[in-house]
Amino acid sequence: MKKIAKAALFVQENSELFQCPICKDAFDQIEGNSLSCKNGHLFDISKKGTLYFLLKGTKNEYDKEMLSSRFNIATAGLFHPLLDELYKSIAKKEDGHTLDVGCGEGSQLDYLASLGLSGQKIGFDISKDAIQLAATHFSNAFWCVADLAQSPFASQQYDTILNIFSPSNYKEFDRLLKKDGQVIKVVPEKDYLIELRQLFYRDQEDKQTYSNEVVIAKFKEHFPTLEIKHVKYSFELTPALFEDLMKMTPLSWGASPESKEYALTHPLNKVTIDVCVLIGQK
Repeated sequence: MKKIAKAALFVQENSELFQCPICKDAFDQIEGNSLSCKNGHLFDISKKGTLYFLLKGTKNEYDKEMLSSRFNIATAGLFHPLLDELYKSIAKKEDGHTLDVGCGEGSQLDYLASLGLSGQKIGFDISKDAIQLAATHFSNAFWCVADLAQSPFASQQYDTILNIFSPSNYKEFDRLLKKDGQVIKVVPEKDYLIELRQLFYRDQEDKQTYSNEVVIAKFKEHFPTLEIKHVKYSFELTPALFEDLMKMTPLSWGASPESKEYALTHPLNKVTIDVCVLIGQK
């Protein structure tokens, strides 16, 4: 009940950040664990203090094992140097409203909070399992199950949109951002997890390469004066973390059972993180 009450208080005190995903009106009433708009559309706060805004069930390939592995390796520091650099690029660190799009199991937003990112922070993902994991472990942000295409977030209320390894909707980003708000997007570079790609696809050279040119070009269409930062480093792996790495990345989806078995018998002791951080201002 304590988490429900805390979540209800957050929504009540920050009602301007939300809108009904059905009719787009503001929420005007909170009773117990229920949130409703003036048209009577009702959304319940879960026992973990999260809100479920999806209008219909969705399927995704991010199962509990994958999310748990991602949580393990993320909290062990896989993305920390990247997030340290990303944090420097956030313009409103102390009193801004931050929205983490496709936040997964919440470790990245929580780490940014530990660096000093304050203000109101909301993380959302289309995966209910991911948000349950985030709510179980992290209390530095408000967590929602939501779809960017049917957004429960209000217009022109957000200073920073984080878009880390997740799909974009630039029309929606433009609606959500304040006049001088920013989008910070992280996309892989050609050497991102290169060792694992070579291990999984050692006989398929075409799958050992990656290009982000199309993604960057699309970002430039919406933010012509963008700033680009390149971040590259090596992360050491224990045997347990290597297994987590194998399970947490979509790279494994296309690998054959034989390739995965080969990888398990030839574990990596380090992996490369190679990304570019795109910073765009509205």
